[in-house]
Formats: sequence, C-alpha cells, structure tokens
Amino acid sequence: MTFCINELDVGGAEKALVRIAIGLSQCGWNVRVISLRDAGPLAEPLRTAQIPVTALNCGGFADIRTYFRLKSELRANAPDVLCCFLHQANIYGRLAASRANVGIVVSGVRVADRRRWVTLTDRWTRRCVDHYVAVSRNVADLHAQLCSIPPEQITAIPNGVDLSEPTSSSTVGAGTQNPGSLSLGPADKLQAEELDSFRHRLLFVGRLTEQKAPLDLLNAYLLLPDQLRQRTEITFVGEGPLRRKLQQAVDAKGLKNAVRLVGQSHDVAGYMKAATLLVLPSRWEGLPNVVLEAMSHGLPVIATAVDGSKELITEGQTGWLVPPGSVSQLAAKIAEALDRPDLRMQIRDSSQRVAAEGFSWNRAVASYDALFRQLWFEHRRSAGLKKQI
Repeated sequence: MTFCINELDVGGAEKALVRIAIGLSQCGWNVRVISLRDAGPLAEPLRTAQIPVTALNCGGFADIRTYFRLKSELRANAPDVLCCFLHQANIYGRLAASRANVGIVVSGVRVADRRRWVTLTDRWTRRCVDHYVAVSRNVADLHAQLCSIPPEQITAIPNGVDLSEPTSSSTVGAGTQNPGSLSLGPADKLQAEELDSFRHRLLFVGRLTEQKAPLDLLNAYLLLPDQLRQRTEITFVGEGPLRRKLQQAVDAKGLKNAVRLVGQSHDVAGYMKAATLLVLPSRWEGLPNVVLEAMSHGLPVIATAVDGSKELITEGQTGWLVPPGSVSQLAAKIAEALDRPDLRMQIRDSSQRVAAEGFSWNRAVASYDALFRQLWFEHRRSAGLKKQI
C-alpha cells in the first residue's frame, strides 16, 4: 500500500502518517510513502523503518506537475491501496489514481475544511474515492455534510498519542516551581531568571496561521486583570505566516519581557513541563495532536469548542472550552483556570486517564489495518463477481 501526503515536514498530520505507516508495516503491509514536495525531516524515521520514501519535488496546489509525476509513480508501483492525507494530496491522488492501476483509493480527512474552494474540489473528485477516514466523529459528520458523502462511506479513526509517565503536579499544570528540574534541550533551554519572573506560563503550540488564531490568545492576555497578567507569560512555539504580525503586536504593546516567540522546537514536551496551561484558540481543528499530547502530560488545556476538540475535552472535567473567536470569553476562562490550582490538579488527573484509556497508536493502527483489509476483501470479492457476470 502507498501513503501520499503534501510534505513530510513536522506537523500533526505528518507525524500521524509516520506512526500509522510504520505500524501498518509491522502488521505485514508492504508500505511506501510519497511526498508531493520534498522529503522533509520526517522521511528519516520512515526510512529507518525500511519504508521507501519518494519525493516528487513539486510545489503547491497550482503546480500541475504534481498530477503527472504522481501518476507516473503510481503506475510504476500499482498499490493495492492508496491512502492520501491533506487536501492537495487527496485531490491529486484521486485524479492520478484514476489513470493508474490502483486498487482502492482512501481519503484521509484531517479537518472539516469549510473553505468554498476546498469543498468544491472535494465534491468534484469524490467519485474517485472508495472510502474516507476522518480523524474524529465530528469531522466525519461535518465533512460528509459539506461534500455530500454517504455516511457509510466515511469512518472515524482518532489519532493516537505517545503516553507519558505520570507526572507530578508540581512540574506540570501548576506553573513552574523548579526551573532546574526541567529537561529541556539545549536550543530551547529557558533562562532561570525568566522563569523566576512569572508564576504562570501559558503555552501555544502550532502553526502561526489564521486557523490557529494565535492573535486571539495575545489579545485575551491583554484583557487579563493587571495583577494576574503581571504574573503570567506566554510562550508561542511554532512558525507560520502570522509570525511577523504577532511579533509586531508584541513590540507595539511593550510585551517583549512577557511574550516569547521561540519558533519550531524539537522539545515541545519540555515546554509542556514548564507550562501552567496549554491554550489553543483555533477557528477549526480535526483532532488536535497537541491537545492529546498535553492531556497525556497532565497539562490542562483551554481550547475552542470546535470539531475534534469537543470530542477530547469535557468542560470543567478534562479541560475548558470557549466559543471560537471570542477573545473576552477566552480571557475570562484563562483567568478562572489560573485562579483555580485545585481544579487544574483534578483536570490533570482526569485528562491523563482519558488519554491513556481512549487514545493509543496501537489502537489507531489496528483500526486502519482492519479497515484496509475489509476494503481490500470487498474489492476483490466485487472484482470476482464482475468477472463471473
């Protein structure tokens, strides 16, 4: 079988593909991976697992070379199953597979994208798809509605999470009390004097894009009561097109000492250990890996009540939810959470339990394995019946 994705840079969908591909390889599937762009840093763990990676070295959605190169690659290998992740790979994968000897085409739906051009291109090519796999039940239902897909043609398989060892509330979810105990990488090491200046640390992890709405978090921070804001800082981990705008806002508001933009990091777990709260103010999400990771670390989460986030978080029990786009309600919820260390401790325990019991990569891989085997069995049976007729 072959997986196809836009690129193999570090991101939630990309990391999920790597875990699923390696897991299915261990289940006996002959797995290959195609990246429409360059190979990226996540090609290394795939190749270490003896999974071939092909980079087509194409550009974005408008690069028509993608179709011809992908078609040629699929014809050369003729996979029994082609599973694509992300919109560009989904659309070009369907079109190329229709001209190559591909048995089954599966579309991976990571988010229910409401943008008009996305839903239109998905509708136009849905006849080329045998089955869809969504990252959450909410995403499955909404994507089926947006793109007129029969409910029986889409399956929800949640991501897994790397489960962490149980963590003391003195180091996770309760603010940074002992900077010297943090196991951060050299490039990401936080200065002790910075840690001593603040009691609370808000953490944002994700691409700096309109979807993730990092400016909503910054604006909510400005609405915190003065005394609370003076004891609180924000760390933004990630890169993206809003980086410059976010930095300009930080400079204009005189927040250089309280707001840190650290770019991409290989030690997100270290930042989570140092944080009081993870805040994810996204306008839409699939099943956000960063929320699952925070839950597994026992880091309380405030997220917007969108799509898959609503399936992970139960208000006041495993985290907090606020309406997307409401900066004032986000600020009020941050203030409430920072003022309730007892509730943060309860949420730490319950969220770790939910992550451990409901989400594992073994479970996710087993679900993909069962689905692909079922689809292949039905495909072979259908082909046999057609030959008899």
